[in-house]
Parts: sequence; C-alpha cells; structure tokens
Amino acid sequence: MVVFKSLLSNIGLLVIIAQILARLKSVKGFILRDKHTVKDNVFMVLIFSMLSILSNYIGYGSHGAIANTRVIGVMAGGFIGGPIVALLVAIIAGIHRYTMDINGFASFACAISTIIEGVLAAKLSKRIKASKYEESHLFIITFVAELIQMLVILIVAKPFSVSVTVVKSVVVPMLIFNPLGMVLFLSVFKNIIIEQEHEIGKNIRLAFDITERCLPFLKSDLFNEENCRIIGDTIQEFSNELAIIFTDTEKILSVSGKLYIPCKDSCRLPEVAERVLIEKQIIFAEDAKDGDVLHKILKNMAAFGAPLIKNNETFGTIIILTPEYKISYEPIKQFADGLSKLLSTQYQLSNIDKQRELLQKAEYHALQSQINPHFLFNAINTISSLCREQPEKARELLIALATYFRNSLQTGDEFISIYDEIENVEAYLQIVKARFEDRLDINITIPDNLEYTLPSLILQPIVENAVIHGALKRKQGIVSISAKDLGNSVMISVSDNGFGIPEEILERLEKNTIESTNVGLSNVYKRLLYIYGRDCFKIHTSSLGTTISICIPKDD
Repeated sequence: MVVFKSLLSNIGLLVIIAQILARLKSVKGFILRDKHTVKDNVFMVLIFSMLSILSNYIGYGSHGAIANTRVIGVMAGGFIGGPIVALLVAIIAGIHRYTMDINGFASFACAISTIIEGVLAAKLSKRIKASKYEESHLFIITFVAELIQMLVILIVAKPFSVSVTVVKSVVVPMLIFNPLGMVLFLSVFKNIIIEQEHEIGKNIRLAFDITERCLPFLKSDLFNEENCRIIGDTIQEFSNELAIIFTDTEKILSVSGKLYIPCKDSCRLPEVAERVLIEKQIIFAEDAKDGDVLHKILKNMAAFGAPLIKNNETFGTIIILTPEYKISYEPIKQFADGLSKLLSTQYQLSNIDKQRELLQKAEYHALQSQINPHFLFNAINTISSLCREQPEKARELLIALATYFRNSLQTGDEFISIYDEIENVEAYLQIVKARFEDRLDINITIPDNLEYTLPSLILQPIVENAVIHGALKRKQGIVSISAKDLGNSVMISVSDNGFGIPEEILERLEKNTIESTNVGLSNVYKRLLYIYGRDCFKIHTSSLGTTISICIPKDD
C-alpha cells in the first residue's frame, strides 16, 4: 500500500511540473516546431534529466530497490524531444541511478533498464508523435517498458531469490501507475498540439472568409495595385497583427498594415518574393540582407511568401508578415498557403470565365462572318429573278433580307428575346421558301407570352441545317419549329423529314472535332455548351428525319 501511495504522489507531482513546463514559451515552441537547434535539444535534455533524477530521489525504497516514476521522465523526454533527447536523458538518468547507490542490490540492473527504456523511446518517438500521443499507445509502450525493467532485475540482480522478492513487491503498482502517469503527463503537452490545430483550422476558415469577401475584385481578373490594396486591407481587417504585401513579377503592388516602405514604387523585389517566384512554393524568412526592402522590417517580424499561380505560371506573390514573438509559425504558414491557393484558384477561374467569354464572342463573330456571304449570294439571285415578273414579291423579300441582316449583324447585347430570334428565322425562311417554292413546307408554332431570352443566331443555323441537309433531301420537305413553356425553361424544337444525320457527324459533334469554320450545328453546339452545358442540346435522328431540341432556362 505504501508503494501505491508513493507512486501516486510522485505522478501527481510530475503532472504539476508538466503544467508549469507547458506554459513555458521555449517548451511550447519545441513541441510545435519540426526542426530544433542544438540549444533546443540541450534544454530538453536538461529538463527531462532533472525530472528523471528527481524521480530517483522521491521514489520508495524496497529491499534495496526503488519504486519510482523514472520511466516517465526518460520516455516522455524521448516522445517529446525525439531520439537524441531520449538517449541522452536515459544515459544521464541511468548513470545517476547507478552512482546514487553503487553498492545497491538493483542499482546496475536499474541503470541498464533505464538505458533500454531510452532506446525504446528513441525508436518509437516518431510514431508516438505522429499518433499525437494516443493514450492507448502510451499506456501499452510504458507497460512493456516496465515489464522489461522487471525482467532485467530478475536476470541481472543477484541473488535471484531477492530479485523475485523485490519484483513481487513493486511489479503491480509500477505496471499500473507508471503507464497511467505517462498518459496523464503527456496529455498536458498534447493540449498544446490540439490548441495549434484549432488555430490552424480557424485560420483556414479565415482564408475562405477573406476570399469570399474579395470575390468581386477577384472576378475582375485584374491583378493591379488598386485590387491588391483592397484585398490586402480586407485581410488586415480580419487580423490586425498581420501585414500584407502583394507583388507582381517585377515590383511591389500594395502594402497593407503598419509597414513603411519608402521605395515601394522603385525598389527591387524583396528576396523572399524572388525566391517564391523561382521556387513556386511557400518561403519562410526571419531576416533579410542589408539593402533588402524588408531588412529592417524583419528585425521584428517574420515573413511567409506564397506564390500566386495561373495557368501553371507564377504571376505574383503574397507576403504575410507576423510579429516575431509567435511561439509557432505553423498556423500562419497554413494560413498563407491556404490563402494563396484560394486566391490563385479564383484568379484562375476568373481567367477561365474571361477566356470563355472571349471565345464565345469569337464564335459569335465567326458565325456572323460565315453566314453573311453564304446566304447573301443565293438571296440576291432569288430576288433578282423576281424583280421583273413579281416586283411586289421581290420587294417583300428585300424587306425580309434587310430584317435578317439587321438582326444577324447586331453587335450589341448578344441575348435577345425569343420572338426577335423567331423574327430572324422567319425572314430567313421567307427567302428560302421563295427560292424553293412548293418543295418546302414550313410550320411554326410559338405560344404567346414567353418571357425568355436566348443567345442570338442560335435558331437560324439549326433551321438552315434542317432545310439544307434535311428537308430538301426529300421531294417534299417539311420543317417544323415549335416552343413549349416548361415553367423554369422553354423547350425549342426544330424538326425536318430528311434522312437523318450520319453517325460519324454526331460523333465528331460530340467530341467537338468539327471544324469551327463550318456553318451550322458546330457553332451552335459550342456556344450552347459554353453557356448552358451539355444537357441543353439534344439530337434525335433516324432515317425518317431529325429533331434538334434546345432547353433555355428562364431569366432570373
């Protein structure tokens, strides 16, 4: 019972010490950083060696042995400090255990077992840290370490009968309380990691909030001084202690926060920005060379430079500066990395939207330039043939031709009402029907009050395709145009009684391999694909004819 009480009081003392250590900036920084200096390692060796030595003195003596919590100091030092700390602490604690009672019955055995515990901690330190000090792992490993110590005492300490007596007196309390003590001791330090993870998570959410606030400026696809200043000021609003610098590939664009850069418009890029542009990854800097624009600033601050990438090219950098007193820079690093990637993604998306818009306009103007000469020649020939014999008919066709070209040549708003588009189609069909006379029947069924707009020059190419490549392949061609209000969208269908569209044409259309210089379905399909997606365009074709349907969503 005395052994139990002794171990419990020792564990309680160690947990109190752990609470004190966890508040020290140097200890917190060591736990949170991946890389450590020689000074850091020496500091941790001293702390955990003192804990282990303290355990030797406050342990309970039993038959020439000491029931103590030395294993906690040795192995915890390894789990927190790494292999080097584990081995050095084990050697120091083992030597002390031996020298404090050189002639003691179990002194040599305990010294050996202490070093074995250090080797075990060194081997498993990375795994334990990766598991974030999982309680079950700590308990089992410490339990195994104590079992090893009992075995070493039985093997090394002589006489054997006394070894058995000693082991019997301490084995149960040491196998129970020391593993529990290890879990309690390291749980204090585990909270430091949990707090940092919460801070990292908070900063990642902050990066999303900042990006959302900045979307109007990011959508403009303009990476200039004004937009960068607005974005930088927005970031600074969310975290007053940070300062933000944006650069392009040649100069500093904006500075937000309490920074004074006298030569912002003329000085060369900071070295951290130059490295980011070359290496295309996040760069950390705590100092800068004399002459660098950040030389004086980095005496009191640390900087994270992150790339802004579009189309796999770094077009600029964002540098986030934070006060140097931070225990760990990992949350700021994650924030800078996440924010730069979110900004890069939004700039990329904005660029894609811009390119999509330009491509859409290019397709539109290409369609205009192709339709005009294609149709004009045949229309003029038809009108010319009617001028003498049917002047009134020729006059009507001239009006229809004027209407058609007025609509097809407009360069203003590319979206027009469904009735304006039908007017254009009717003008086209009036000229075509005059040319082919009784060979072509046209049926148009469009309900009133359809409050829809659609891209201009969408229906005419479909109708032309139905006439030329469908209906006129028969002796008596039929083309039907109809629209149906579906509530949130309108379904417009163009049908012909031709022989259908060849399968290879459909495949090339689906794969987008039809040359864009061909008038007809290719341009229409591409434009609708860009604007509404694949589901808005359907083709049903057979040897009895073809129906092309387009689904246009209702205006918001």
